[in-house]
Amino acid sequence: MNDTIALYLVNGALGAGKTTLVDFLVQQPEFAGARVVENEFASESIDSCTLAQRVDELATIAGECICCSSGQELIDILHNFAISGKAPVIIESTGVANTLRVVEKLLAGDIFEQYDLKQSLYVVDGAEARADGLAKALLAEAQAADTVLISKLDLLTENDRQQLIETLLQQGLTKVVMMDHGKFDLAQLASESRILDYLLLHEPAENAAEDALNYSVVDVAELAISAEKIEKIWASLRDKYALRRMKGAVVEGDEIFHIEATPQQIRVTRGAADEPLKLVVIGERAREITSAVIMKELG
Repeated sequence: MNDTIALYLVNGALGAGKTTLVDFLVQQPEFAGARVVENEFASESIDSCTLAQRVDELATIAGECICCSSGQELIDILHNFAISGKAPVIIESTGVANTLRVVEKLLAGDIFEQYDLKQSLYVVDGAEARADGLAKALLAEAQAADTVLISKLDLLTENDRQQLIETLLQQGLTKVVMMDHGKFDLAQLASESRILDYLLLHEPAENAAEDALNYSVVDVAELAISAEKIEKIWASLRDKYALRRMKGAVVEGDEIFHIEATPQQIRVTRGAADEPLKLVVIGERAREITSAVIMKELG
């Protein structure tokens, strides 16, 4: 219907590059005036300050996973967006979300009377994907998506890159697109979404990931942490507390560093002056991490 609003779903594992993808999308002419619903597993959003500068409306659902909650907050936000305009809407799920369960929430809330689901996108971290393909839980998510986008391929050799793509195709993924720091040719997107039909044939998997993980938001504004130190801290905390994700910003002197870390890699870049000096950590024992723990790691 011409009066419906274009809706896009973005999902992917923790640290795969979902926000980087959304940041690219909202800068494209096809997404002019886009509104974004950002779902954070932790109680605070570290990424919202950047996205807020790109979009007309940004709503954050923090401290829960939208596929496991009642979904009412998401439904209310989408109804309000529908009242405020017709520009596209992007839902970025938390890294432990189940896409089919999100779609179930949307169906139950009669969202598709106002919205047209254009695409379900799933981001795979190419640097962390296994040589023999995706793990079972990730594969189930990727198979449900309309388009699978492979990130961080710059961290792989050309041979490993091609082998990964071939392996994913052998695992039954039909639409695999390479992505460069969130960027790709929009013409490569599937012509229409099939996820509603897919949902009729497949039962959403149980989401055990959220039960196994917890989070902590650590204020590090009073701590001087260099880029070199944060890399050592991450390696130690990751192993001691079974962490899956760390992101945020730290400062040493006049320099602010933005942190993006997963079990296999860490990226430290120049941070923005308005970034909150906090670290969000997610993992099996993340709630045990405090500023005192960080201080102890600093020595």
